[in-house]
Amino acid sequence: MRTFLLSLFSALTVLTATAQYGSFDAAAVKAAKATTTIVVLDDGDSPYNRTIMDAMKVNWKFTGNLEFVKVSELAAQPITPDKTYLLKTAKVDPVKFEATFLALVKGWKQKKGETLQQKDNAFTSIPSEHELAFIMMDPKAINANENTAMLTVYVKHLQDYLKQVEGGKITDKATADRLYAGRTRLIRDTELHIGQAHLDKSLTDLAKVQESYTAPVKLEPVKVMMQAVEAQDRTITVTDVLLTGDYKTKHCFKRIFNAGTGELMYQGDDAALAGKKEGILAQDLLNVMRAR
Repeated sequence: MRTFLLSLFSALTVLTATAQYGSFDAAAVKAAKATTTIVVLDDGDSPYNRTIMDAMKVNWKFTGNLEFVKVSELAAQPITPDKTYLLKTAKVDPVKFEATFLALVKGWKQKKGETLQQKDNAFTSIPSEHELAFIMMDPKAINANENTAMLTVYVKHLQDYLKQVEGGKITDKATADRLYAGRTRLIRDTELHIGQAHLDKSLTDLAKVQESYTAPVKLEPVKVMMQAVEAQDRTITVTDVLLTGDYKTKHCFKRIFNAGTGELMYQGDDAALAGKKEGILAQDLLNVMRAR
């Protein structure tokens, strides 16, 4: 029981601190490349389904074979070790706020009577030791067609993470942090597109942004910013902001990705209590400007 609790705490600490990562085991990642990937879709029809199907068909190179099933179909069939599963998971962190993740999971031999539990098309009972790579997402925004194109970026990001683990560049959280921090300076070589809804209320307009960020930058509605993502333009980087929790437990996760390659180039997070720090801050922009 003590070992289980320590493992659970470790997994939840990763959730709070970074909102992405996964396995650090190069051998496990390499072995997973020989599997068939089962892409789990929402029951019914949804913008998530249509976009993740297209993103996987066009961009998925990690494994050679793809199959698509609905959530209810997966719940009715056994998980097997010869498959990997791209699905949504739901996790709750130590301060009791819930987040949804897009995760690549290595199949396992289920115990007798073991079943998968899910809520709102996200699985809640996936053992953390089977997660190969995951990234936090906002399913409500995606299905509201606010930032649906980011699914393509997430698919590319997961593969980039797996590539770095397999190649030995990521061996633990510290090496992952260093790798992503090493990319931050390259944002200045692109045109940074910031979604207006991603700004904290302390940054009111482009002029205010440019007080801290003097490299090429554009401020625009998130839906307009998605056009660069859909075009997969490598000369553009885009912001991605997710809020979790409620008024007393709210947390803000901030990322910047390359719109074309899907590479994660900046990450930050803040406790967003009492309506403060609910988006990109001047400090985030200064971090990018000062990165070396």
